[in-house]
Amino acid sequence: MTCLVAITIIHRAIFAAVVLQATILKPHHHFTAAKYHEATIHVTNRMSGSMAVIVHCRSKDDDLGARAVEAGARFGFSFGQNVVGGGTVFWCKAAFRDRRLSFTAFDEDDHSSYVKEFEFGP
Repeated sequence: MTCLVAITIIHRAIFAAVVLQATILKPHHHFTAAKYHEATIHVTNRMSGSMAVIVHCRSKDDDLGARAVEAGARFGFSFGQNVVGGGTVFWCKAAFRDRRLSFTAFDEDDHSSYVKEFEFGP
């Protein structure tokens, strides 16, 4: 009888360990799956003629470098935004003719859209 009690106690301990492990792993798995949102930024040149717009975008972690966006063309990029403790912000500078301007292309605190469209033109 004591052997049967010992086996029952061992089975209960194993079952409790499996349940505990499943309980610990399950929330972590869901947390990891929901960690990133995909965000996309597009910059379109609608200038007439052959006027290129020079666009330079960067965040605190990534510098995409300067790109010449030809008339009628579009430059775009996507990135995984860290939802937990992120603070993802992308800034862009643009230059065309004798004009220069800066703008915030994406700010994690602005939840209006994960796809941002910017156009230069008439």
